[in-house]
Amino acid sequence: MSSQKSLNRNRATPRVLKLSPTGAISRVKGTIPRLSSKVKKKQTDGCGSILHDNSTGEDHECVTINSLPNDVLLEIFNHCRLLAFPYGPIGDMWEWHRLMHVCRRWRCVIFASPRRLDLRLLCTYGTPVRRTLDCWPALPISIQYGGVVGRPPPALKDEDNIIAALEHPARTYQIQLALTKSLFDKLAALKQQPFPALEYFRLMSLDEGELSALPSTILCESAPRLRFLFLSGIPFPMLPKFLLSTKDLVVLQLLRIPSAGYFSPESLVTSLSGMTQLETLYIEFASPSSRRNRRSLPPLRRAVLSSLTEFTFHGISEYLEDVVAGIDTPALDYFYVTLFNQLIFDVPQLHHFISRTEKLRGFDKATLKSFENGVSITLIQPARKDTPGRLLLRIACKPLDWQVSSMAEICNQSSTLFSRVEELNIHGCGPQPVRQEEIGIPEWLEFFRPFTAVRSLDVSEYLGPFVAHALEDATDGPVMEVLPALRLLRFWGSQKSAPVEKFVTARQLPDQPTLDVRYENLPLWQFGRFR
Repeated sequence: MSSQKSLNRNRATPRVLKLSPTGAISRVKGTIPRLSSKVKKKQTDGCGSILHDNSTGEDHECVTINSLPNDVLLEIFNHCRLLAFPYGPIGDMWEWHRLMHVCRRWRCVIFASPRRLDLRLLCTYGTPVRRTLDCWPALPISIQYGGVVGRPPPALKDEDNIIAALEHPARTYQIQLALTKSLFDKLAALKQQPFPALEYFRLMSLDEGELSALPSTILCESAPRLRFLFLSGIPFPMLPKFLLSTKDLVVLQLLRIPSAGYFSPESLVTSLSGMTQLETLYIEFASPSSRRNRRSLPPLRRAVLSSLTEFTFHGISEYLEDVVAGIDTPALDYFYVTLFNQLIFDVPQLHHFISRTEKLRGFDKATLKSFENGVSITLIQPARKDTPGRLLLRIACKPLDWQVSSMAEICNQSSTLFSRVEELNIHGCGPQPVRQEEIGIPEWLEFFRPFTAVRSLDVSEYLGPFVAHALEDATDGPVMEVLPALRLLRFWGSQKSAPVEKFVTARQLPDQPTLDVRYENLPLWQFGRFR
């Protein structure tokens, strides 16, 4: 529970609290009248009710916290709750029990308004649930045993307490568990009942590959008030069927979906239709093993996720194609895509999805980043006054030539998306390749092809020599087709190790502005241009 001390214990004198109620009083405007700043010396009747001002000879009435009416105390307690979570709690609890133990009156005020103060009982490590649950009022129950990174799994002695708490499904507000094989078997044997009050559900697997599929009867296939659903490493192939009863979802995060938990993109899209409150969608497969044998046709009618602002996907391109072909997201601000490496990337539906999403248009800045295990390109709209859209496309592959070739293939399929970019940054880190000729000059030139409006190009030290080598090689063909609007080329930290004299000379045409080439000693990231 929230506290191990009995409710019947009375306290004669208030204690000093870590979250001081008096500190909250000063923030409640209009609750307590301010005293004159001229008071030099206080004289009271022993109860703190009268103050004497030596400077004016007048008496001032002082309102102590013990003399406040109950409705004012309630406002102060509610303000303490808001101070604990100014942006709203997501699965967390504020420490209302500290206020409750001050005195009997405070306890009565708190228990008289459980919904206003969002009172919940916390069942966590070491809580004797079965022994003490009946000592408390019938408040909502929050079950928290791991389930997030950095927290240990429940011990064997905690598993009985978890089962005891789950025997009250009508009061269960939150379930947050790190599943071991032992706990999973006990949950599977538990009598299934609906959880009508459940709003927050998080399960994390700690024994990957050892858990069987989550039964379709979990939560009795009914959680009508569920708003936050997080599954990590949990095989749950019947998830789309379960989602049909959760139309009020705000956050849906499916992490490290194992092969045993595969569900089709069509069934996922069907389950998402009607979720008008969904704001965050995260789909991440653990491996590319769940490839489809055939491609399905786009649906005749797409599901409209009108509140979705953030969409993250990690998987194969075929699955992503079928998902984005079936949804519209008019309010989407952030779109993050990570694709497993493939020989061929064919993503026409991805291009159509981005094109019909209003806030994912008109990007004027792009950053290509190469790192050890993949390559990504980020598009942002820094010039927008409202919330700027952000698009990130990432491919998980190691060799640099594969990275550039794969990114060039995807970018050229959505050339209109990159045609308005005016500022391009190229950043890389990793071991230096043996020869510049092995980096794939045609791949670099193919990558540059859709960036027809780029006016400034910034290249970090690691990739500077290879970009320069590709630009020099471009002089063997129509040089003006490579970054035709380029006016400023900067190599950061390279100290003139990337000569581009042939490229600059070839661009010096009578009707063209001069191309300015600069070599900066500072690293690109230190200058702050890389984001």
